[in-house]
Amino acid sequence: MHSISQIHIVNFRACRDVSLSLGDFTPLVGQNNVGKSTILEAIKIVLTPRTFQKTDPNNPDEIISIAACIDGISPEIIALIPEAKHQTAITPYCVEGRLWVRVSSTLGTMKPVQEVWEPAKHVGEGTPTEWRKYPTGLPEAVNALLPEALHVIAMEDVSEDLGKAKAGSTIRGLLDEIMAPILEAHAEVQQALDSVRGLLASNGQQRSPLLRSFDANATIALADFFPGLAIDMDVPSIDIKEFFKVGDLHVTDDVSKDRRRFDQVGSGAQRAIQMALIRYLADIRRGGAEVLARRILLIDEPELYLHPQGVRRLREALRKLSEAGFQIIFSTHSPLMLSRENAPDTVVVRRDPAAGAVVKAPLREAVLTALNDAQAQSRTLFELGNVAEIYFCDKVVICEGKTDQRLLPLLYERLYGCSAEIDRICFVSLGNCSGIPKSFSVLLAMGIQFCAVVDLDFAFVEARKGADAWLDKDGADLAQAKVVLARLGPAQGLPLGGNGLPINQGQNSAATTWARFAEDAEGAPIALGCHDALKAQNVWAWPVGCIEDVLGERDKGEEAIIAQEERLRVMAADEIAQEMPSFKACFEWIKQI
Repeated sequence: MHSISQIHIVNFRACRDVSLSLGDFTPLVGQNNVGKSTILEAIKIVLTPRTFQKTDPNNPDEIISIAACIDGISPEIIALIPEAKHQTAITPYCVEGRLWVRVSSTLGTMKPVQEVWEPAKHVGEGTPTEWRKYPTGLPEAVNALLPEALHVIAMEDVSEDLGKAKAGSTIRGLLDEIMAPILEAHAEVQQALDSVRGLLASNGQQRSPLLRSFDANATIALADFFPGLAIDMDVPSIDIKEFFKVGDLHVTDDVSKDRRRFDQVGSGAQRAIQMALIRYLADIRRGGAEVLARRILLIDEPELYLHPQGVRRLREALRKLSEAGFQIIFSTHSPLMLSRENAPDTVVVRRDPAAGAVVKAPLREAVLTALNDAQAQSRTLFELGNVAEIYFCDKVVICEGKTDQRLLPLLYERLYGCSAEIDRICFVSLGNCSGIPKSFSVLLAMGIQFCAVVDLDFAFVEARKGADAWLDKDGADLAQAKVVLARLGPAQGLPLGGNGLPINQGQNSAATTWARFAEDAEGAPIALGCHDALKAQNVWAWPVGCIEDVLGERDKGEEAIIAQEERLRVMAADEIAQEMPSFKACFEWIKQI
């Protein structure tokens, strides 16, 4: 189905030069005042232009440009446009189902100019550079495909939008969508109104004889004063939609039985009702017949004033609505509005002091531009427990296991007096180290800062795999390490595999062997050398072995983690820094990335 697939915004408020892809369901996340609402407003303007305000240009000496790519316009869809002349107007500009349109300002005036691309002059896949003014009939054709977007604004202007469900408001637009099947189901009412119109209208085929008599007699009376003029009584035409336009939503309190108009209840109740209408619309649209016009629903912070469970239900309602034909784009500050299902299409919006608003590539694009087999790492990265952390932070720290993920944030808080989340750093566990390089590829493509904290064995195994290995798989340091291990193994009863590296065997773990290696006079400098080399790849390998070795604790498992948590919570920052200096060094390194 056709939809806006790309939007390019230039010089509009915080968006100095922003391009992003849009799907059927696109969440926008980011801190306050980074440009999320501006993006939503730009999407609305490109479909329904309005006069720009003097405060809209980021640079008043340059024009505003908002371009949108509409994809999926098949010949069959064009054939559904009611007017043949409008079909003729749009066809030359649809190339392989794609149409670019633009709204721009002109220097010295805020008047909007509607333009369409020159497809014959377009080269490449980016935003077109050649434009011409809309030809006759094209605005109507575009409006038939994508009518004015429904825009649910944030609550600061709630009274303006929600007040009386006035024409042009979001509530009015939602009610119009909801009432459509009701109007279709009661065609007989419209037929009755048409009969009434025939009786009362001045040109009605069955106009009332009394009204005809009034017209004739009044005209005769007027001729005595002003000959040559005729009078007729014209009763305004009545349409069933008019009944809904003058109607109001009312809310009744079950306890007090107090019945009030929609705009007379609290902001929280108004917002809840607004979202309830969206959910109801999703229910009635599910499984409905496909229609020509595709509505775009833009929502600023849909989670406002809603209970957490209500937020989850709303998220699912919006998803269902997107599957039923709506294109949904919303900004959010709530992790509950994100899920494993919509994480691939989530767009992160940031604010750069020099560039203004910037957007990160959504995960779906990132995976395509990263490794072909990175999907497994993507699923792990964006498991439900990780979605919020990754999208609402500035830096992702990949860990191997749950010990690191549980204890590192606690250690950070104890050392710095604030949580890592406050500093917008999140720790995400992959459960193993083999997926770290591929996860890096995904995060790099998304434009998210990242690093990893790993055990020492990573430096001698995973870091040396593949054509793009981070460390030389035939390096002299690896050969020297095997010499040291060959000496330590028999002497201390430490098991080694056929490749000369530690393995798990019986009561002896590979982690224990690496810890002994790091303590050895010859092994320690090799471990430190690998630690330094991996830092250049944004990887911190514990030079003493693993996190348990830094803590001075060999036990693993849930009970050991709980014991360490209790111990660390009563330790002072200076005490931790003195007894376990590696943690402070690691965090300082993470902060500098």
